[in-house]
Amino acid sequence: MKTRHLRRALQILVLLLTVNAGLGYALGWLHFGVEKFCPFGGVETLWAVLTNQSFTCATGPFNLSLMLALLALTLVARKSFCSWVCPVGTVHEWLGALGRKLRPRKRGKELGLIAPASTKDAAWRWLRLPVLAAVLAFTVGTGELIFRPYDPYYVLFSAHGHDVTLWSYLVIGLVLAIGIVVPMAWCRYLCPLGGLLWPFSRVGWLRLRRSEGACTDCRACDIACPHGIPVSTVERVDAGECTLCMECTSACRQEGALAIEGAGLARRPLPAWLLALLILIAGTAGYFSAGAFTYSSYDQIYEEPGPGMEPARLTLFVDGVKCVDTAIGAARQLEGLPGLYDLTAYAADNRLELRIDPARLSADTIVEKLQGPVWEPETGEFHFGVFRVRETRRDEPIAKENP
Repeated sequence: MKTRHLRRALQILVLLLTVNAGLGYALGWLHFGVEKFCPFGGVETLWAVLTNQSFTCATGPFNLSLMLALLALTLVARKSFCSWVCPVGTVHEWLGALGRKLRPRKRGKELGLIAPASTKDAAWRWLRLPVLAAVLAFTVGTGELIFRPYDPYYVLFSAHGHDVTLWSYLVIGLVLAIGIVVPMAWCRYLCPLGGLLWPFSRVGWLRLRRSEGACTDCRACDIACPHGIPVSTVERVDAGECTLCMECTSACRQEGALAIEGAGLARRPLPAWLLALLILIAGTAGYFSAGAFTYSSYDQIYEEPGPGMEPARLTLFVDGVKCVDTAIGAARQLEGLPGLYDLTAYAADNRLELRIDPARLSADTIVEKLQGPVWEPETGEFHFGVFRVRETRRDEPIAKENP
């Protein structure tokens, strides 16, 4: 399989899985949505994990483990995540291709676009850093995912998720429209995750090398590069913008003129499928290492079990428990129930873990109380349908053997 076809297949697969997660959560056949697997959520929650051993808002262990895996991948394979995996990058790449078809001859000139590799283009790329700083500052200061209503990933794929408003669609619609006019505009100038990965990509191990002896200076590689990197003018592409999308190698007409090489391998060309393998390894490592981060979103202790009492464990998957604040609201809703010992909330999974005395408290009573009207002290009103229990799982206490 050609490199371009392999990358397209992976892009489409990830895009379909992302759409399925968004629709599945919205329609009720999945317990998780698109936020669960967003590595930028790991960046947003990192401060809370380091300082409070808890997760911010709707973030969870997968966000953190995938973020760490992504950083490791970037140190090896540069920003390959952006061009091989990221669904937002995929959408913008396709929009950029559409824009090029709409203006095949005077690309950008009639619309006054920013020329790739120009001084203005390089200056605008620094915008990602203040965007990243602002997002993190507001997230840490408020404890909320302040960027969520205007995050292209969340707005496009969450199926009208939490906090998405009309303004969200207007802003993202404008971003997408600009992406047709200025190829990869979001990725090049505004994406906070791209800004974070930028310096790590700059020192990435894999590089694209151009053989001056084989190169015919046709500049097909420059035209094909989605990020406007002047590949034909350098011996080795060191730019932190390179996503190793391999569009330049696919466009190159001269065999051996462009190849992937790793530092310290004596200019030995490496197969392009190695990128797909590295991405698969990083994704697998990130997925299976999530269990190492057992932090919760919120904990509440109601009473202590009596002497010799072995509580039963009850797990609830609850629509409406989607962040720290809603988890606190659910905990308050259950206050006063006899036989309820404690509650641990994992907002990223919409999950509540309870310890109860099954002799005094049943799962049906908990579900009824949780799904009942919620009193809002600030407004003095009752709200209905705030929480809905999708599924309950109960683990019976294990009897201890007599010594």
